[in-house]
Amino acid sequence: MLQKRGRITRRKKKAPPPTEFSNPKKRKDFAVFLVEDDQAIRASMKEALEDEKVEVHDYMTAMEFYRDYRELRPGVLILDIRLPGMSGIDLQEKLAEEDFPLPIVMISGHADVPMAVRAMKNGAFDFMCKPVKVDDLVEAVERSYNFYYDIDIDLTDELDETEDSLNRLTSREREVLDHVVDGLSSREIADTLAVSTKTVEAHRARINDKMRADNVAHLIRMCFNFNASEEV
Repeated sequence: MLQKRGRITRRKKKAPPPTEFSNPKKRKDFAVFLVEDDQAIRASMKEALEDEKVEVHDYMTAMEFYRDYRELRPGVLILDIRLPGMSGIDLQEKLAEEDFPLPIVMISGHADVPMAVRAMKNGAFDFMCKPVKVDDLVEAVERSYNFYYDIDIDLTDELDETEDSLNRLTSREREVLDHVVDGLSSREIADTLAVSTKTVEAHRARINDKMRADNVAHLIRMCFNFNASEEV
């Protein structure tokens, strides 16, 4: 997770081409509803988004958000998986029963990645891994904005690159990746393949390298997008 008293780390990156979201004057109404129980992390994320001229409503607990959100408002719910009382998964399931209209982005610690993947398979839009980087946070909000307003983004180059990367994997690495995308932990994958957890972790490290994934969230997102394109 983010350092208790630290700021979100920043990584240098080439400036992307301008988009509707990147220009606050052209941006449609869109707010972030942030549920995170760690006060320092929540404040850091809120400040980072407000620096990008994004409106943020922050909450300490899932129930606080659930009681407060009544007026339908365009936006995205960024939700920590582990929260006191009602968990992020519990809130997601409750909102799904009520046809909640906003995309949900889960925040996951490394140990909670399988849970986050399963949340995506159950309808969550995306997830981010802790420690959350500013660029990852803003990009997740922009993806949610494009999704909410049905803005078409050309992913042809990204999908071609993903396919090339997948073709570099060995059959065993592809098998491990399939299990990761299914939401299995390294221990569960090891049990399924009758190998050691250490062996699975070694495969996962090589997969990340060959796929040029920044982190497991990036890896999962690439695979979800590629699988979705194959189904069209």
